[in-house]
Amino acid sequence: MTSTTSPGDRPGRGHLAERCFVVAIAGLPVWWLLGLASLVPLALAVPLAWDLRKRRRVTLPPYAGWWVLFLLWVVLGVGTLWAAAPGAVDDGGAGRLLVFGYRLAWYAACTVLLVWIGNTPTDRLPDQLVRRVLAWVFVVTVAGGLLGILAPDLAVTTLAERVLPGGLRSNGFVSTLVSAETADVQKVLGAPEPRPKAPFAYTNTWGSVISLTLVFFVATLVAGRARLRWLAAPVLAAAAVPIVLSLNRGLWLALGVAAVGLLALLALRRNHTALGVLVAVVVLGGVLVPATSLGATVSERLDHPHSNERRSQLLVATVDSMSRGSPVVGFGSTRDVEGSFASIAGGATPTCPACGVPPLGTQGQLWLVLFSQGWIGTLFFLAFFVLALRRTWRCRTVNQTVATFVLGIFLLQLTVYDTLGLPMMIVMAAVGLAWREEQTGTALRRPPARALVAAATIGLIGAAIGAGATRSEDRHVASTVTVALTPSPTYLDVGDIAREADSSTLVKPPDPATIDTEAALLRSERALDRAGTRVGIAPAVLRSDIRVAAPPLSTVLDVTVTTTPAHDPAAAALAVAQEYLTERGRFLETRRTDLIARLDERLAAIDAADPAWAATRAYLRAASDHLTTHRPEVGSVIRVGPVRTVGADPGVPVTSGLALGGLVALASHRTPPRIRPRTRTRRQR
Repeated sequence: MTSTTSPGDRPGRGHLAERCFVVAIAGLPVWWLLGLASLVPLALAVPLAWDLRKRRRVTLPPYAGWWVLFLLWVVLGVGTLWAAAPGAVDDGGAGRLLVFGYRLAWYAACTVLLVWIGNTPTDRLPDQLVRRVLAWVFVVTVAGGLLGILAPDLAVTTLAERVLPGGLRSNGFVSTLVSAETADVQKVLGAPEPRPKAPFAYTNTWGSVISLTLVFFVATLVAGRARLRWLAAPVLAAAAVPIVLSLNRGLWLALGVAAVGLLALLALRRNHTALGVLVAVVVLGGVLVPATSLGATVSERLDHPHSNERRSQLLVATVDSMSRGSPVVGFGSTRDVEGSFASIAGGATPTCPACGVPPLGTQGQLWLVLFSQGWIGTLFFLAFFVLALRRTWRCRTVNQTVATFVLGIFLLQLTVYDTLGLPMMIVMAAVGLAWREEQTGTALRRPPARALVAAATIGLIGAAIGAGATRSEDRHVASTVTVALTPSPTYLDVGDIAREADSSTLVKPPDPATIDTEAALLRSERALDRAGTRVGIAPAVLRSDIRVAAPPLSTVLDVTVTTTPAHDPAAAALAVAQEYLTERGRFLETRRTDLIARLDERLAAIDAADPAWAATRAYLRAASDHLTTHRPEVGSVIRVGPVRTVGADPGVPVTSGLALGGLVALASHRTPPRIRPRTRTRRQR
């Protein structure tokens, strides 16, 4: 690949693509107000791809094969999109396909931008133009952050919200994408605090974009005209306010590491003037910021990790579910978690939104790729960016320096930010500029028919092997019984008369049993022994065949029993539920008897002749009489589900076999020769 203009790329042609690039990225504030900020950059891929289609020759980066393999793994994810993931809710529908298509479109758009920048001559698309456009995004993000701090409750009804059908608007994912809100108000430090996100849909996207585009902003000032450098101080000072008040530790870490890297680079280059200025700024900021309210905010945020425990638990659950369920190709998309980490019936509430658990595969791009594309897909994903960094880390030119810092920040953010979207597009722009400067690459050619046939044949053989493995597994049948429970405090209520006496300190009622305690009681040895005897299944086998779940924030148990076709799962599930209710009645009766004994003991210790204790005696008698005579039902079976056939989901083994077979075929195919650079890289100052 060369950076000279070929006959098919004369300056007079193809300017539409460049204009579309500038308008789509620089027009971000307008698209946000229209509710299109998440869609217009995505749609940018269409004119760019059309422009590439007119080229006589298109090349790919030398390391692009890893990214192509990753894209193939993403596409293969549609085969496991509805597979059941261990520890996740099996509630897949059309919405899952919508999210999958959205993410696939973003991966494709980022790929098109990378290839287009790398194949567009510098006289059509100057380096400085790309840097200025992304530097403008930094300024816009700073302005959006300030707006989020000053007007956190501001929300605009966008055009997209007005024209979308009600069915789409009711989808939470779509609603978030087309809304225009300046901030999320969260209780990170105990009190409501605004976390800016304008002009993006999520606060973490705001943090990722502002750190990535800061690199382009600095590069634009360094490589641009001197009269523009006066913008640096006011813009960076303004940026410091929302950066600190965002309470975004991932953003702080990225900027801190970038500052250390810049100090090291300036020291190695022996640029004493720039090094002195940067050190002075860092020292001055370190002295002044702690003396302001911003310093107190930083200190308090570091003292309140807030989401560390939940993130680590989600990480473990994500890796465990993927490794057990689909380690080769993943599950194609995210999955909702059963209950919460604290309870099988846990969930978010208006007073505790953090009590809910985010879906498996969220809270970081790395975890999304790992859960959606498996271990092998994650290897392809990371290999592409690491190899890109390997080619730029020496920072010989402005483009290489920009790419190095952008890739470094991006790799740091992978574990905490979902970077698919504009952040990844920014990274691809930096990689594309550095690659174009290298003048190397691999020509994009149509694969030989023989190679395609071989890949398809071996892939189908792998899929057939996977399908055969699925058929060889034993089939099982299952049924679900739903049990509605009366909350345990009702059984141990002391009655209206006793409550009016307001004597709760006399005898403390037993703590109510949680839904998790109820699940443990259902699996108790005595209950399962009786249920196993009724249906002819050994208790140990029955215990392993039971799965207990609960709708969020409910007192309902869903008991699923899976057996071999030789047994009736509906009868087994009903027996388990009924024996559990019997055991629950005994358990609550024991608690009732204990409470009555304590009430009577307290009553006997009171002097019956003392009128000062009359109210207390009335309370204790009323409570004891009420508990003795009031015995409501412990619960009831409200539904017995139909018997259904279950077995290993063919989607995972078939897709895994297809992927591994195709990978073997591709590995055996000889790769096309690379295009070597015609000229050495020119150092840019």
